[in-house]
Amino acid sequence: MNAAMGYALLPWIIISSTALIVMLFTAIKRDHQYISLISSLGLFIALIVQIIQIGSIEYQSELVIIDGTTSLLSSVMIFVSLLLSLLLYPWLKSIHDPKEEYYLLFLLATQGALIVCASNHFGSFFLGLELMSLSLVPMVAYADHNPKALEAGIKYLVLSAIASAFMLMAIAIIYFYSGTLEIQKIVEQLPVLSNSKNTLYNVAIIFLLVGIAFKLSLAPCHLWVADLFEGAPLPTAAFLATLSKAAVFVVLIRLFSTGEWHNQVHIITIISVIAAASMIVGNFLALLQKNILRLLAFSSIAHFGYILLAILAIKPNLPLTYSTTLANEAAIYYLFAYLVTVVGTFSILILLANSKEKQHPTTFTIEQLRGLFWTKPFTSIVLTLLFLSLAGIPLTVGFIGKFYLTLAAVNGQLWWLLATLIIGSIAGLFYYLRIILMMMEKSKEDAETLAISLPIAGHFVLGVVTLLVIGLGILPGRLASFIQGLIS
Repeated sequence: MNAAMGYALLPWIIISSTALIVMLFTAIKRDHQYISLISSLGLFIALIVQIIQIGSIEYQSELVIIDGTTSLLSSVMIFVSLLLSLLLYPWLKSIHDPKEEYYLLFLLATQGALIVCASNHFGSFFLGLELMSLSLVPMVAYADHNPKALEAGIKYLVLSAIASAFMLMAIAIIYFYSGTLEIQKIVEQLPVLSNSKNTLYNVAIIFLLVGIAFKLSLAPCHLWVADLFEGAPLPTAAFLATLSKAAVFVVLIRLFSTGEWHNQVHIITIISVIAAASMIVGNFLALLQKNILRLLAFSSIAHFGYILLAILAIKPNLPLTYSTTLANEAAIYYLFAYLVTVVGTFSILILLANSKEKQHPTTFTIEQLRGLFWTKPFTSIVLTLLFLSLAGIPLTVGFIGKFYLTLAAVNGQLWWLLATLIIGSIAGLFYYLRIILMMMEKSKEDAETLAISLPIAGHFVLGVVTLLVIGLGILPGRLASFIQGLIS
């Protein structure tokens, strides 16, 4: 390992070293408080190093590519992981299972997500993906006294293995034809290899898209996600909704930013259908839900359907403008807005779960939030802002993200997909407003069961998330210009 490579991979080294220290401390003497402190401190140091590297480092090898965009998105992912780690201590303190192993799995899953995010080779991509997935399986089933958690863990293990099998088969066929596993070289050969006569290669591309659709829980590979969110511990569900999806989506952004994907009509058609189906199915299934976790699961399907519009608009055949970075900016901005908003939403649910002594923490129904505003106004106002951001209401970061997506879709002349986005957004507005109105109803008896006392970490996380959601909603220019500078 030379100095340039060591510096480029320094955030990974810090997180891996932190995981090793946690494992050694756990083996020598179990101390939940120290393990929690070490985990959060390691993520904080990695975040500082990663932020310093943004725009100042360019490293590329056969396995990984670390440029400005990768550094920015890696920073966002470590930041989200740090916010979640701050809430792990009060949650783990409230359960009777062993606590220290969860931090080890959490750090390894974060490391896997970062490897996927920076991968430039199917070898590193699959290694990172499996490190993340195999860490997530025990995290999903961590509360082993709960039958729903065990069921969710088995479902995720089996379905994740099936998706990995599809991807491995696709990678093997692609390697047979292209003679390389380096993603950039494969994309360059795509116009030659992907023709109407080469049926097997086209089948491999479809297999790869099926595996990615599963990892992103896009329709029609979405049937597992609601049961998983409902059964998994809340921090695990938050990780699944944010980092595990964001890492895979970064690879999609990089894939479509290079090569001539817009000329592959069959691939563009398949992704367009997946995007439309995800927006419609996700939003309309969320309308039927009474459990908040299942509602968030289905809404996450819709949100990643939205971001697919930016992917499809990266290199349109007939652009209305010559702004080539607009779709990339839209994808990254909306991904950032989604991650910040969803991690804030799950943070509140984790804090609510910590206060419920006799109920299982995944039994969150919309009815249980009735009257929350009258007992905990701060928590209720923050949750309202987060739902408004997810709905795309002005003065929130979610609105700016959706505005960016609309611009990208118009530039790419994706008219029917844009109409689908509008229909889905209207449906989404309905179920988000339904929760907000339920919190505003004055019924103190119902809300008392969810009255919480926020720890210091909870105040910090909610404060940071609120500042980001409102600040970037009112003044989005700095972040937008920064992203544009990194891309161009």
